[in-house]
Amino acid sequence: MNSKEIAPASFDREKFNTDYSQLTKITPGIIKHTVPDKESKERAIDALVRGEADSFHQEYPMIKALSREGEQECYALASSLLESTRLMPGIEGSVYKGAIKTKIVSMELVSAMRDYNEAKDGSAEKEDATKRFMAANIKLYGEPDRGTYQSLLSEKIAKISQKNRSFEAEEIFSELKDILPAEAFDASLAESRFRPSDETVQWMNRVVHSLCDDMLRHVPKTDGLIGHKQLRDIFQAIVDGEFEDDEWTVELGKATAIKVAPASKRIVIPSDRQPVTAAEARRLVVHELGIHVLTAMTGSSTTLKPLGRGLAGYADTQEGLGKVAEQALEGEFKEAGVDHYITAGLAYFDGRGFVDAYEAKWRMKLLEELADGEVPTSEQVEKCKRQAIDGPGIATIRIFRGTDELPLFKDLSYYNGSVQVWKYLESICGDDLQLNLLLAGKISTSKEHQRIILESASLNPTENEVA
Repeated sequence: MNSKEIAPASFDREKFNTDYSQLTKITPGIIKHTVPDKESKERAIDALVRGEADSFHQEYPMIKALSREGEQECYALASSLLESTRLMPGIEGSVYKGAIKTKIVSMELVSAMRDYNEAKDGSAEKEDATKRFMAANIKLYGEPDRGTYQSLLSEKIAKISQKNRSFEAEEIFSELKDILPAEAFDASLAESRFRPSDETVQWMNRVVHSLCDDMLRHVPKTDGLIGHKQLRDIFQAIVDGEFEDDEWTVELGKATAIKVAPASKRIVIPSDRQPVTAAEARRLVVHELGIHVLTAMTGSSTTLKPLGRGLAGYADTQEGLGKVAEQALEGEFKEAGVDHYITAGLAYFDGRGFVDAYEAKWRMKLLEELADGEVPTSEQVEKCKRQAIDGPGIATIRIFRGTDELPLFKDLSYYNGSVQVWKYLESICGDDLQLNLLLAGKISTSKEHQRIILESASLNPTENEVA
């Protein structure tokens, strides 16, 4: 059956549209549901920084509120929709089938978080919830690669080791040796990794400036910091002035990071986000608006709505594109998501929990920042401790969010995705048509997803519209 054939009469498109919209509404969002209660978060951070806690625990209201009745409703509705996809014409069936299965796994992941948090330590229920969490976690996001983890960590330690340390810094380095696995100090494990050619980086620099320069003119040239309210105003000015879709809004709210929500056409900036420099604001503009919002708009303009929200397996490429755009803006390649990858590896391969990972990370952060012979101050130590818990690009909290004990692999997408996208761009360097396909929706670099983009144009929009 090709994409131009009409669906069998037994297929009720109106009911499918309604049910799919309902499934989208009741499926828990991973980012949204793993936002902790603000008071419990602040309390846990303060206790850990002061050295008054040997564990880290936050409250997750939305995970706790997930009812078993709602969970079963989600599974039942998804099962019914999966049956309906068998009657859909052409590529529609496979596209929606993948999207529905992803929603099922998302529900499995969040329900496992709920059950893990409710279960008693050492109980069979806790063990079962752990297994279900890891299965769904890996199915959605993959798992760390041991060789990559060891290479990234060893390279970081090798750079720290080369410094001339003061007596106080040497004590901190000695403490770090007691926390990390011995392999971390084996410089031979710091193997060379992929780097794109200068030609590819320069090509993408031109592409990003072509796409985003009109957006970037809204970012003020200032040596001062840009707060979360001003960042919201900048984003809204870009949405209003540079995009044709006037339904998108920017707001401040509860979030662990900036969130682009294609279904509701909302961009949420955390109300407690720390101020950023103008350069950081420019990187956020190209990442969040130049990639995430743009691909949501281009994908939603097709007849297959999952293209605007993400085909199955799109996450690494989407975050990779965001990081690649940031790097291309400045014309300089830099590995993305290294600290998140190291945190995930510490948990997954070396069994380090939140506190041990934090203890290692603040020491690495401090030792990286210290100049040769510099004596660390108490202010520097506290700053690095807080950054290691919840700082941009390094936050331990992001890898352990949802349970504060089990590693969530969602943020592996920054490293994996950027490597995947740079490799793909290296293979198509200078081919603007192939690049346009990658930006035509929330897809991966796979040939299958490219085929879906191309075939979606031939579908009848009145027949195939799904809300």
